[in-house]
Amino acid sequence: MGEAARVIEEFGYDEVNVNCGCPSNKVLIGAFGAVLMFDPHLVARITKQMIKSVKKIPVTVKCRLGVDDVDKWEDIVKFVKIVSEEGGVTKFIIHARKAHLNGLNPKENRTIPPLRYDWVFELKLLYPHLHFVINGGFDEIGKI
Repeated sequence: MGEAARVIEEFGYDEVNVNCGCPSNKVLIGAFGAVLMFDPHLVARITKQMIKSVKKIPVTVKCRLGVDDVDKWEDIVKFVKIVSEEGGVTKFIIHARKAHLNGLNPKENRTIPPLRYDWVFELKLLYPHLHFVINGGFDEIGKI
């Protein structure tokens, strides 16, 4: 991932993102997408190496508010804490709903789990030094 980040920067991109939010059925057979939310220490090791490998661009993380049974407020707080403190990430793009890896397909995962924008706002209050971008459920600009 560090090498990939370096190459991305060389191609002129202004940011590199680790997607820890994809609920595709394919993530069940690998360590990528929403499955990464089960192991925030792994995500932190990945992002730390990526940050070491780039010179100027930020490394960001896109995630969900939870995945399967790891979906409590304390779980997302722990994820952000570990990934920011151990991994050096300062920007999180948060799809404001949990992911169901069993029982819902990717399209259903974008519409069925309830949105929790309030949790993203609370994360910002808890971690005012971090940057949060809300993702999910927006049909028009400027409306939540």
